[in-house]
Amino acid sequence: MLEYTGGNPAAVQSPLSSLFKTVAIVRIGTGTLLMTRHGFSAALSAYQFFWKEQPWAWVTAFRDAGLPYPHLIAPFTALLVAGVALSWIIGFLTRLFSVIFLPVVITALVILQKAGSVQVEAAWLYLFITVTLLLYGSGAVSVDQLFRLGQGGSKKRR
Repeated sequence: MLEYTGGNPAAVQSPLSSLFKTVAIVRIGTGTLLMTRHGFSAALSAYQFFWKEQPWAWVTAFRDAGLPYPHLIAPFTALLVAGVALSWIIGFLTRLFSVIFLPVVITALVILQKAGSVQVEAAWLYLFITVTLLLYGSGAVSVDQLFRLGQGGSKKRR
């Protein structure tokens, strides 16, 4: 017979201690990395591409990959990456943004593998983390938990 060993599961735990017991540390770390390494610079480059008409490497890469309308898809992807990163950092609708980010990271993986880029490993890691966040959600320390979003079922009223 399996018995519960440990503390009282009904006891109130502090959110800070819950941070290290959930996937939240992976979510916050990956979101911060995605924002600092890709999201912020891509959004800034998209702004300069649209408003200052400066050339952008993403448009050329998307055109070379054979994607249609690269001048529209590249800025949309940049804003999407920044939005996903922000969502992961604060833990807002993490599963939804992971579903939205999945085609982006798969496309990036295919393009990077064809090009023989050294960033293929990073794309694989983003893919695995995206699937993990899709399966497990945002964790205990998040906006979702604050509003109890993403919890199935309804509570019975008295």
